[in-house]
Amino acid sequence: MAQNRRTLYNPFLGVEYLDRGGYAHIFRLPSTEIVLKLSHRIVNGTAAEDKRAAESLEILRSERSVYDALKAYPTHPNIVQCFLSTDIAIFLKFEPDTLWKRLDRRADDPISDEQQFRWIREIASAATWLESLDYFHGDLRPENILLDATEHVKLCDFGRTSKRGTKIEVATYPFYRPDDKAVAGATHEQFAMGSCAFNIRTGEMPYGEWSTPAEFRAICDALRRGEYPPTHDDAVLGDVISSCWHARYKSIKDVEDAIEQAVGTLPPRAEVSLASSMTTEEFGVYVQQCQAFLDSQDL
Repeated sequence: MAQNRRTLYNPFLGVEYLDRGGYAHIFRLPSTEIVLKLSHRIVNGTAAEDKRAAESLEILRSERSVYDALKAYPTHPNIVQCFLSTDIAIFLKFEPDTLWKRLDRRADDPISDEQQFRWIREIASAATWLESLDYFHGDLRPENILLDATEHVKLCDFGRTSKRGTKIEVATYPFYRPDDKAVAGATHEQFAMGSCAFNIRTGEMPYGEWSTPAEFRAICDALRRGEYPPTHDDAVLGDVISSCWHARYKSIKDVEDAIEQAVGTLPPRAEVSLASSMTTEEFGVYVQQCQAFLDSQDL
């Protein structure tokens, strides 16, 4: 009977379960600032669950390939640090918060305009950097944006990231422009950036929350008709958000430039874009910790 017990697949001993994403689970290595990401799989699962497990592993391996590719370039301060990966797991820097959770706490912990502008700038900076390498995140939304201990942005979850022109396989409304032939590029990415900025500035999801299939269909229908929420109340970034939704920018760099023009003096840039990056020595220590952990496992 015990052999048929349904459990979450986790071959690693001594790790603390932290969270679950769309296709993976996050565990923290003991006494470290490191988490490992493991694809979703149910031991003794159903045929449908086994199929989903295979898809989850494929997405995780796709994310691994993106991190491997990014290692060829200097680290961007607004992208989460990846230390090591195996065929089934990715080892990342632990960050204490997500933008989604932080926005949800704004009633009890208000967010200043300066903080909002900083987040939007940092998201744009990271997305522009990816675009310069011909990559597009593909699933940009507050759940996939970490915040470090000083509340600086660290983009994560690159399982749907792809090169320009690649068919988009995921749709997370309202951070996605409905299009049966959507491909990775500035059109799709700037739409998601506009929705993120709207969420940050207003504290609301574009089109509000939905809980029933009928409400969800209403959102999708409005998106397909190009009927977007009003943004005129935001005198600083309203035009930028609307322009993102209407795909008026030719590139993500153009979006970043528009954001800079709108908020560049509110406050001075030197005060708002100082996310930290690791030194080579610090990175090496983390890699050694990951390797020591793997060596301690009976795999």
